[in-house]
Amino acid sequence: MAINQALKNRRLKRDEVLVTGDIGCTILGMNPPFNTVWTEIAMGASLGLAQGYVRGGVRTPVIATIGDSTFFHAGMPGLVNAIQHQCDLTLIVMDNGWTSMTGMQVSPGTAAEFQRPGDRRIDLARLIPALGVEQFFVVDPFDLEGTTAVIQRCLDLPGVKVVLARQECAIQALRRGVRVGRVAVVPERCTLCKQCIRITGCPAIGLGPEAITIDQNLCNGCGLCAQVCPFEAIVRV
Repeated sequence: MAINQALKNRRLKRDEVLVTGDIGCTILGMNPPFNTVWTEIAMGASLGLAQGYVRGGVRTPVIATIGDSTFFHAGMPGLVNAIQHQCDLTLIVMDNGWTSMTGMQVSPGTAAEFQRPGDRRIDLARLIPALGVEQFFVVDPFDLEGTTAVIQRCLDLPGVKVVLARQECAIQALRRGVRVGRVAVVPERCTLCKQCIRITGCPAIGLGPEAITIDQNLCNGCGLCAQVCPFEAIVRV
């Protein structure tokens, strides 16, 4: 959502800006309603492809997206190469703390309390700058405006930019009963414009006869729907 909004704010068309994807949850960005990610080939390929497009002469901004587990597994060599050659690209590492796409396995970046006894967590917020990234940003992806602003800034900067977007996988959090907040519908304000559904694609949002509905069993309270509702028909509680 933040990538799409940043491109819109910069008056860039989505079908003109290359956004490479990687194996894992990031590839969901290929699907509606996002239609953002262009490629899925192999673990770590997002960074290699992005650099190839830049070297090949693509004039619009190039964005690579990769998950935290895939970054640990196969993304670091590509980032090192980009840093060495100061390639003009923006890398967004989507850090949800788990190897979510294949069954919620523990990754090197999973919180310390879930690591096996004696194992140690590796913090991407320390690792990435240590590789030589000077333009490094940490964002909360549930803050749509703030994340969008950071991505917009990266689109205007030269060289390698890395955005670390950190929020725990909602599925894993809900399994432990953890929610980041709670949202509610104000029915009299809802016009059934479906903006919340079209932009977020959230499975917790449904259509009622006179207003949208939110399934609290599925909702983790991120508040993104409230941030895009033009009528303030969804509010944070």
